Amino acid sequence: MPFTRPSRRAAAMLAALAVAAPGLAIAASPIAATAADGSVVVNEIWYDGTPEDAIELYNASSESVDVSGWKLQDDKRDASTKGTAVLPEGTAIAPGGFLVLTKAESGPLTFPFGLGKGDAVFLLDPADAVVDEYAYAADSPTSDWSRCADGGAWAHATAVTLGTPNTCDPVEEPATPGSVRLNEIDSGPADWIELVNPGDEALALSGYELRDNSDDHRWFFAAGTTIGAGELLVVEASTLGVGIDGGALEFGDPIGIGGADAIRLYDAGGTKLDEYSWAAHPAVDGSEAAASWARCPDATGPWSLARITKGAANDCVLPSVAINEVESNGDATDWVEVVNTGTTPVDLSGWTLMDGDPIGHAADVTPVESGTTLAPGAFFVFDQNTHFDFGLGDGDTATIRNASGVTIAEHTWGPHAAVTYARCPDGTGAFGDASASTKGAANACGTGPVDPTDPEAAAWPGSPDVTVIDEEPMFLEDSSGLDVQETAEGAFLWAVDNGTGTFWKLEIGADGSATFADGKRARFQKDADDPEADGPDSEGITVDGDGNVYLASERDNSDKGVNRNVVLAVDADAPGPDVVADQEWDLTSSLPDVAANTGIEAVEWVSDDVLAGRLLDATTDAPYDPADYPGHGDGLFFVALEDNGHVYAYALGTDGSIDQVAEIDPGLGGVMALDYDTAFDRLWAVCDNGCEGRAAQIAFTGGEPEVVLFERPAGMPDLNTEGFATAPASLGTPVAAPAADEAPIVPFVRAATVGAEAVEAELSRPVFWFADGERPAALRAGTVVGAVEGAGPGAGGPGAGGPGTGGSGSGGNGSTTGTGTTGAAGLADTGVDDALVAIIPLAVLAVLGGAALAIIGRRRREASAN
Repeated sequence: MPFTRPSRRAAAMLAALAVAAPGLAIAASPIAATAADGSVVVNEIWYDGTPEDAIELYNASSESVDVSGWKLQDDKRDASTKGTAVLPEGTAIAPGGFLVLTKAESGPLTFPFGLGKGDAVFLLDPADAVVDEYAYAADSPTSDWSRCADGGAWAHATAVTLGTPNTCDPVEEPATPGSVRLNEIDSGPADWIELVNPGDEALALSGYELRDNSDDHRWFFAAGTTIGAGELLVVEASTLGVGIDGGALEFGDPIGIGGADAIRLYDAGGTKLDEYSWAAHPAVDGSEAAASWARCPDATGPWSLARITKGAANDCVLPSVAINEVESNGDATDWVEVVNTGTTPVDLSGWTLMDGDPIGHAADVTPVESGTTLAPGAFFVFDQNTHFDFGLGDGDTATIRNASGVTIAEHTWGPHAAVTYARCPDGTGAFGDASASTKGAANACGTGPVDPTDPEAAAWPGSPDVTVIDEEPMFLEDSSGLDVQETAEGAFLWAVDNGTGTFWKLEIGADGSATFADGKRARFQKDADDPEADGPDSEGITVDGDGNVYLASERDNSDKGVNRNVVLAVDADAPGPDVVADQEWDLTSSLPDVAANTGIEAVEWVSDDVLAGRLLDATTDAPYDPADYPGHGDGLFFVALEDNGHVYAYALGTDGSIDQVAEIDPGLGGVMALDYDTAFDRLWAVCDNGCEGRAAQIAFTGGEPEVVLFERPAGMPDLNTEGFATAPASLGTPVAAPAADEAPIVPFVRAATVGAEAVEAELSRPVFWFADGERPAALRAGTVVGAVEGAGPGAGGPGAGGPGTGGSGSGGNGSTTGTGTTGAAGLADTGVDDALVAIIPLAVLAVLGGAALAIIGRRRREASAN
């Protein structure tokens, strides 16, 4: 039926009708009702404001109900006379009758507050118990919400029927032609996209096209493909379509969906219909395997973090952002602080803050600047005169909405706090009056640090500046592990991609330059005769003292839903493009049972010369003795588990035996990279953006290891870092000792328990980070500065005085003999496919050492000037 709006004259008569018309009259001897009776409900809400807002009550019982002293409030729950309507003495509603109140400043059947386009109505009894309530959205086409039938479920009304029975007949709308939109995307562990047809007719998709963020990756729907009206269609990596040349092509061949990627949809004429891009793999409760990106609601809603609902209606998850501290009576400005309580960054672009007057202050809001992200555990402040131009009142509400207008967080308070209202602990605890204002920082509630078990990390022990090495795309989309190898021929950087199992060798020159050699793909032994198999999910790479290369995989890319933690030995000198593992060690059963994509993230070989007598062996509760593990070679393999952030040491036998020697908790939320620093004699464990890129240095002491935490360099973005490697001392630049009147600049000091007898020098050395999902800018370099044993060409290399971890001369005697790979030529002339090769010269740290010294000198001069 057509929608009808009440006339101005009719609206003016509503109050009179409420007590004079049949069914609304005050009956004799009405019963006195309470909140528990449930006989009177809010029945209709008119929020258009033309001529005035109105609320209808309905008596669903068979007896007259006395509602004298009952109250109405909106979402502010303001108990003052300006925010509450009180029904006059003697007001009753007959059985099956209606009572209508309209907005006005005063009057017997009026309420003083306005109803917003999205608001709430509360009905309270004289004892202030809630009798009924309804919070409505601003999407009713008639600006009217009604219970249908009277007293029943809420629905969009098709007519305003204040004072009479409600009407909610369906509105007939014209048919919508068939169309298609992106609806859900899973970028890992499985790659697939879901499309939806929101129309009323089927749509033929022949010739429609999908691309990722590269125009070279194109896949077309096969002839005869259709999507039915209202139906969902899932395209998986194995879905057969058509390539650019018209030949048959699987979706996964041209399009591998990465952690920072995009999906674009085009019609048969080449017009772009829809797209969505993202900066990192989604994660719910810390698990990427449980998360996707999806529209909520299906087809029409904005993109949100979601639980995986492949081929079914989307189940979206609101960002884990909580209001954390409120200053409503600030000396300078009022402000509201929020904190990210989740494990993934949140895009705050377009977010807004509103107080308790959303209508009056709608024009006084400035959305958060585009590109603003909130890292896990980080704080963001909505500040007066920056994000809003009104004041926060005594007894007010702060509402945080995302760019689509969805409420993410809300907090209501009474009188102004003596200092501020703050949660303790941050993000999850109850609000209280804080002992100190901590705008943009962890809250202080009179009980000390919020989490005294979280040690404060020191500043990065080196330059705050970080240089992007691959300013043009060089690597693939899933950059993961790194390791440095030093040989008689020079230093080399090894890198691996987890999406394809491709690994590379980069030669590091004495002048700080680096050059690519060819890449090869590692293969499981079971896939030796299957060139189409997807291969290992290679998350880490390391090189032992004889130059042998090892990879760590947490899954088989052909079966991404299953956790399989394997270390593979590969012959880097074998002809390519594919290299089948010479040996495999499956560690899955010896590690905690974890989700498929939260297993091994890194591997690092460390020489027995370093570990003997210094690593605490958990099996013997005594310092590690290599003789206890015959046949394991001359070193142990350390692996990092993403799920719990622990590091495990293994003796891997040439006979396939597996012995777990130690388990170490470095105090990080997760560990994504490992590197043994031959200059510091420390094992680095590095976290990704799940804990803001922190790193732990682990020193082996013969007993419990000593752990020191460091923040990432100030100039390093908070990336999904999955690889980390330190250069040997031979590539270091001496740091001049500070003058007597200058403060020391080296924050890292070697523990007295290690190398106390060695001659030490302060060196600035290159360090590298490798970020998943970044293309370009996957590889970045910085410096680390600190006291280094010896003054020769470096540990682990020719003539080194200390133990090493790679290449020729790995022993403690500094021998220059060995069987390590010699030079970049070890991976040359493989004939690998161009899609898997990056042979591009790049400048890496060409002036890094000098730049670090220049920065150091400048800071000393500035310190002297001050």
